[in-house]
Amino acid sequence: MSDHYNQPELADLYDDENGWDVSADFYLGLARRFGAKTLLDLGCGTGTVTRGLVKAIGGSGVGVDPAQPMLDVARRNTTNEQVEWIHGDAREVRLGRKFDLIIMTGHAFQAFLTEADQIALFRTVATHLAPEGRFGFDSRNPAAQEWLEWGPVESRRVVETRASGAVEIWNEARMNPDRILDVEEHYRILSSGKSLRSDFRLRFSAPEELWDGMMAAGLAVEHCYGDWDASAFKPDGREIIIVAKSAMGGHP
Repeated sequence: MSDHYNQPELADLYDDENGWDVSADFYLGLARRFGAKTLLDLGCGTGTVTRGLVKAIGGSGVGVDPAQPMLDVARRNTTNEQVEWIHGDAREVRLGRKFDLIIMTGHAFQAFLTEADQIALFRTVATHLAPEGRFGFDSRNPAAQEWLEWGPVESRRVVETRASGAVEIWNEARMNPDRILDVEEHYRILSSGKSLRSDFRLRFSAPEELWDGMMAAGLAVEHCYGDWDASAFKPDGREIIIVAKSAMGGHP
């Protein structure tokens, strides 16, 4: 796994560029549609979506993430939401509980770089999914070649942050033949000139790979969307947004 979110300074900057957005609205819609009262957020990061969903549904949740600095931010930002934060790996964590809704947001799924890693994640989901529960996650569609927009010129932006003021951010990305993208993300704090860098890798999986992995883990695809407005998946669309359930069905 990458060091992307294991640097405390970068964890402190995360929420300034990644707040509640249309993707969070989508997952909130799922929670309401299925009447979820318990939530498991795998790869929860700083917990913005986790806390928002738990508060909206009036239930309880667990956020799991492998990066301790991100969980530190999540804990600092928690007020009266009924959320438990757990430092752990989504491929291996076992909580001994079932959940109405399990989510993995923000394209976090793409950090799982092998078929075995993905199946291990799906097995974690299957283990923790309530009989009538649902699993929602998203991955960028390789057919859209979004990485072509991640060059230094195309990706350069300035973000106003609470911790460091204006920060210039840009990416350099290189796609490998196995559809693993190597990314360097660069940060420059404009007031001091201090530079930070994070290296990470992302896998761009085709839809049929996702179906096969879920099937191997005992999950079945219920819906596949192509955008956050719940429109149908298109082969050349940017997003693969999946809602899955247990392949065993929801009846005892």
